[in-house]
Amino acid sequence: MVFTTVISSFVQLSLALVIPVAWWAVTTRRRVEFATWIGLVVPEWKAARQRLVLALMVWAAVAVLSVALLSSAAGGTASSRFAGSGIYGAIAVLFYAFIQTGLSEEILFRGFLGKKLSEKFGFRVGNTVQAVVFGLVHVVLLSSAFTLFPLIGVGVLTAVSGWIMGWVNEEAAGGSILPSWMMHSLANLLVGWGAVFGFLA
Repeated sequence: MVFTTVISSFVQLSLALVIPVAWWAVTTRRRVEFATWIGLVVPEWKAARQRLVLALMVWAAVAVLSVALLSSAAGGTASSRFAGSGIYGAIAVLFYAFIQTGLSEEILFRGFLGKKLSEKFGFRVGNTVQAVVFGLVHVVLLSSAFTLFPLIGVGVLTAVSGWIMGWVNEEAAGGSILPSWMMHSLANLLVGWGAVFGFLA
């Protein structure tokens, strides 16, 4: 399980990098390094502490609601394959959470899509569109695991989470995607380990 998860994690990361790397190579390669362009840089915190704390609290509440909803999917989510898999499953979840989902999706949605749309249409529009797309992708991926209304809930909660993570990156952390990578990965780690150890069953 660990080996296959490691392989699938880096395959998904490679796929997520295809469009951003191609775009960067054609448009920006000679002016800025890819890591800087995509937001893989140390955060430069600039938001008021109260606003940042409030945003993180709302995001945490959304994450808890999302975990509760996902736990009702009766084996239909991606993390359910780790159910009851013990220590090897727990190790595999680390790669799943931090590479396969966390890093891959943050590069694609907040690092590439959100930044490019924000450059073109402004932060409010760009961040909202990337969040909606983020939510819709999760609706499609989880469509077989939920009935209509819970599925809508998944889409809304995921979009709200994506919007907050985009705000934290761009408005609070100076454009770094490291905060949302950690937030996203830790949420998926909780869900994955919940499947491994059975406390979300």
